[in-house]
Amino acid sequence: MEPSLFPIRSLRGHTEVVQDVAFLKNGNKLKVFSTSDDRTVRIWDVEKGEQEDSLEGHASGTLGMAVSTDGTRIVTGAQDGKIIIWDADSKEIIRCLSHHTDWVICIHFSPDEKRLATASNDGTLKIWDTETWELVFNIDDHQDKVWTVAYSPNGTKIASGSYDHTVRIWNAKTSKQQTQPLSHGDAVRSIVWSPDSRRLISACNDGQIYFWSAPTGAQLGFPLRAHLDKINLLAISPDGELIASASVDHTARLWSTSTRKPFSRVLQHADRVSTIAFSPDGQLVATGGRENTIFLWDISQESTIMTNAVSPSFVSPA
Repeated sequence: MEPSLFPIRSLRGHTEVVQDVAFLKNGNKLKVFSTSDDRTVRIWDVEKGEQEDSLEGHASGTLGMAVSTDGTRIVTGAQDGKIIIWDADSKEIIRCLSHHTDWVICIHFSPDEKRLATASNDGTLKIWDTETWELVFNIDDHQDKVWTVAYSPNGTKIASGSYDHTVRIWNAKTSKQQTQPLSHGDAVRSIVWSPDSRRLISACNDGQIYFWSAPTGAQLGFPLRAHLDKINLLAISPDGELIASASVDHTARLWSTSTRKPFSRVLQHADRVSTIAFSPDGQLVATGGRENTIFLWDISQESTIMTNAVSPSFVSPA
């Protein structure tokens, strides 16, 4: 049996599946934001392990989420295609966008936060101006659901992943494709960029993690067979040294980006894991899913513990 890490804290309050989580450090205060099928957006005090606020305004389950770096704006997408921009201080709705016609799965601010990208089951990727909230680009080149989107850290490119088995890289200023589509063996559910914007890492329904050169679109080595079922989400640590994966197989896992080997003991759950995120200092990981609970895990000592640990038998690092 694989060695398991135990969560240091559980944040309970959602009444249905937790769909997305995000950390924010505001002064000395560390917060977690979460979305859920229960139609709410919740804000948690990590130190106290308590809920601070609940934002209610969506008419259907909340999915993708983005939080501005200063914590003043929260943007959330829902199953009915609606996007709500919230004032985090007043908890009031600033704007409601209704251009998508199906689930808004993933939301991502550009590094300068002047643009916002949204990915939807309606097969489109949309780019918004965050001052006027006008639609800047409507990209519909994908042939199926667009499940994930992310700006490169340098702000020059946007990557999107789809159920059409491809990742596509776009020029952030012109919306033109930069490379040939990056082909996968199954539907692409999540993508992250390396901090230097030169590599893309993607995750699939086939349980594998793929590595790519962003400038050329070339695949880097073989895929990492990371999970026994669909990978719902990837996260990358602030220093780019670790990637975290959340899966339908009831586990979340941590991997070294350089060796592609397990970094930590498995983060074992009782049901599907929908989402995962690193804290700003990279010491904590938050996970959530069908247990309707957000779990916090301390990974700060895991590299020492894993030195003599046995790697999972089914994993085949590239």
